Amino acid sequence: KSITMIKEEDLEKAEVDAISTAAKHVANMLQRPDQLERVEQYRRRVARKKASVEARLKTAVQSQLDGVKTGLGQLSTALQDVQEVQQQLNELEETYKKCHDLNEKLKEVKAVGARHSQLASAVENLKHIFTVPETVEETQQLINEGELLKAHKLLTDLETSRDDLLYEMHKLPSPSPTDNALLRHYFADVGKLSDSMAKQLWYSISRALSMVRKDPTMLVTALRIIEREERTDKEMLQRQKITGFLPPGRPKKWRETCFKTLEVSVATRIEGHQPETRDLNKMWLVRHLEITRKYVLEDLKVVKVMFQQCFPPDYNIFQHMVSMYHNALSVHLQELISDELESNEIISLLMWYNSYESEELMGNHELEIDTSQLSPLLTDDAVAKLQQQYLKTLYKNVTSWKTNTLNKDVNDWQQDTEPEADGDGYYLTQLPVIVFQIIWEHLEVAALVSPRLKLRVVDLLLECVLRFTEQYQEAITTYKTTHFEDRSGSLFFTAYMIAIINNCLAFKEYTQQLKTKHLANDDNPSRESKIQAVIEQFTTIGKRSCHYLLDEVFTDLEPHLKGLVTRQWITSDTAVDTICVTIEDYCRDYVHLKQHFFVELMVEAEKRVTVEYIMAMIGRRISFKNYEDRKACAEKVQKEATQLVQLFSKLAPSQEKSPCEVLKVMAEVIKLQDTAFLSLELSGLVKDYPDIQPEHIQALLALRGDVSRSEARQLANEVLGDEAERAKKPPPPPGGMFAQITMQPTMPLIRKN
Repeated sequence: KSITMIKEEDLEKAEVDAISTAAKHVANMLQRPDQLERVEQYRRRVARKKASVEARLKTAVQSQLDGVKTGLGQLSTALQDVQEVQQQLNELEETYKKCHDLNEKLKEVKAVGARHSQLASAVENLKHIFTVPETVEETQQLINEGELLKAHKLLTDLETSRDDLLYEMHKLPSPSPTDNALLRHYFADVGKLSDSMAKQLWYSISRALSMVRKDPTMLVTALRIIEREERTDKEMLQRQKITGFLPPGRPKKWRETCFKTLEVSVATRIEGHQPETRDLNKMWLVRHLEITRKYVLEDLKVVKVMFQQCFPPDYNIFQHMVSMYHNALSVHLQELISDELESNEIISLLMWYNSYESEELMGNHELEIDTSQLSPLLTDDAVAKLQQQYLKTLYKNVTSWKTNTLNKDVNDWQQDTEPEADGDGYYLTQLPVIVFQIIWEHLEVAALVSPRLKLRVVDLLLECVLRFTEQYQEAITTYKTTHFEDRSGSLFFTAYMIAIINNCLAFKEYTQQLKTKHLANDDNPSRESKIQAVIEQFTTIGKRSCHYLLDEVFTDLEPHLKGLVTRQWITSDTAVDTICVTIEDYCRDYVHLKQHFFVELMVEAEKRVTVEYIMAMIGRRISFKNYEDRKACAEKVQKEATQLVQLFSKLAPSQEKSPCEVLKVMAEVIKLQDTAFLSLELSGLVKDYPDIQPEHIQALLALRGDVSRSEARQLANEVLGDEAERAKKPPPPPGGMFAQITMQPTMPLIRKN
């Protein structure tokens, strides 16, 4: 009742809404007086629309009514069918109740039927039962002769007879164990025949790749027999589900054994391709991998073309064989890896691994293998461990090799002949070429494996080179020390030291080439810092070696340097003349030194001569009592300073201010007649050479002979400031000449190296 009321309310509401909508529609159409003339036209249009809607509504209702009528008819038919089924079930139940005693009545008939079935089976297999020994012997003879199809026919007959008899015994309510054992014993040779047949089959399957090339008949025969046994297995298993009886030896699963035999055969073929060992041939692994690649590719082509013609389609033999070869290769590679391979062998294996899916093997267009479906030949962990083993072995080998190479180079330093010279006459040894030749080789080889391995090799080799620079510096220092202990022992010390310095420049150039060629697109800051560290190390070694060359020069100059600014020096030009001649003489040897380090050497030589001259001036070797002596000394210093400037300008022209110019400024301090202007003159000296210390100024003033110690100290503090003021000033630029001279009470002058 409530639902009816709700529907009536909805209808009333819908009617009110319709009237309201219609009124609005009419109001919109009749907004102007002239539209009243069209009222009749509007009425006819609305009437047509109403008629159309009513027609569609009638059609929809009629369709619904037809569907309901059809459904009611089907429900009626279904009800009748259900009633008939119910009636038949009731009749069947009544019939079943009447058959309750039928089993007891037919018990004797059942027993007779069972005996009849056994007798029928015995009669059917009678000829086989009496001829079992002869048939077994004939079957074995056929197997031995290779007549496998005929032998399998006889074997099938024997197995059928045995299985039928055993099945009949199985059906007995109380089968006799004695009879069962007797029957099994009687047919015992049948199982042996089956094993003998299987042995021949597996022999044929194991040699399938060879057979299919020459005569596939035996292979096809073996596969036909295997398929027959597979069908028999399925039939016996199906019958077991119904009867619970399974003949002895079933299921044979010969198809499964066939695949296992093929798998063993594939593994044996791969392992058999290793004709040599490392002891016989250093390239044994390269040869082995290439032979393996060649044979695997040939085998898979044979499988692709010929195996698929022999094997049933459902074997999917090509995919199975690809998987077998893939898995066998994976196992074989892991065995090779476990044998502690050498670095070159690891690279060979990794390169072979990288080409595995290429056109050279699995990616060959004739095979049409989807390599993306293959599992990894080696796991990522195995590859990572292999690469780590390679890096470890490489580091050990390269370190040992570089040490031996360096030792050979060091031994060459002791020869009684000059080192080799390049086309421009620059001395050198083969050390840089040999060291970087091995670096290029390893990088090129690593790049063939992967870019990532190449970068790891770069890091390792840079570490080796950094370690090598330490050994190189130690060897050079030892060579220098030994030479200065007995200078007659190394006749060509200067020549080989020049070669060493030139080598440092070559090392720097090769290192820069390494960066340009192999690290052009690499932005790793750690690797960049290693490159710079190597370059800086060789730069440092080159500079130190330049110092060792100068040690040789200044050892010869030592007596003449000690003669500077002495009483004898005032009246003689021998000291500076000898210094200039000696330096020029050594420069004749330095023509074999490359320009970069030659300029470096001359700059350092000029600084050292200047420092030695300064030390002579402030070393308190003499002092002057009058102005004329001071003037003579100052003019001589200025003259010799000019001589030295001219010498080094001739040997190594430079745009920079000569260090010897300081001698002229110091000479002006000595030459100055009026001590009142000393402060001004010293201020100019301090301005140009900010590394000068109060002790240096005091010692320089002491050379004049007319300035007391207290006055000298006061002047020094005046131009430099007291200790507190000097502490506040920024430190002078490094490399100044006065910074190399330390003055102590007990040892007036000490030159810092």
